[in-house]
Amino acid sequence: MSWKRVKWTEAAQVAALLDEDADLGEDARATPKDYFGKLRDNGQLNEATFFLGQALPRFETVAWAARTVRDLRETPLKPGPDADALKATLLWVQDPSDTRRRAAFDAANKIKAASAERLVALAAFFSGGSITPADVPPVQAPKEAAGRFSAGAVLLAAIATQDMNGALNKALDAGSAMADQGVGAA
Repeated sequence: MSWKRVKWTEAAQVAALLDEDADLGEDARATPKDYFGKLRDNGQLNEATFFLGQALPRFETVAWAARTVRDLRETPLKPGPDADALKATLLWVQDPSDTRRRAAFDAANKIKAASAERLVALAAFFSGGSITPADVPPVQAPKEAAGRFSAGAVLLAAIATQDMNGALNKALDAGSAMADQGVGAA
């Protein structure tokens, strides 16, 4: 199965988004899917998570992270700012309008501590469109921001489980399927 939704052709292109000084050596020309597989085979699940977060298109990376944050939860999310941020992000995935993107940002800003829900809402906000208020000249988000926030959200969601590695592998499987088939895969 190839990664049909991934626009990058070489692992070095993705790695450059993670670290400008990345030198993958002989792996630089590997396909993103093959390099991702090597990271997983070597037990480098954190690195694989950040790599996938950058390899996926922005919309797909946010959808992957939002669904992962929702699906890895072992206890119900209590009503409050975290639940509101996750809901705002999932609504944005259903309808990626600028209004919903900004609603996710507003919900993220009501959370005081780092949480998977806060990071995934920030990923939605930084996925495209201006990051300045609507009434001032537009400024685009850094191209790697959505992927970094998404990967961070996935890692925080996995850490909160009883089996972090099992949770990460489940998330990485879902993300890899999304890299091939798009949002409908997960």
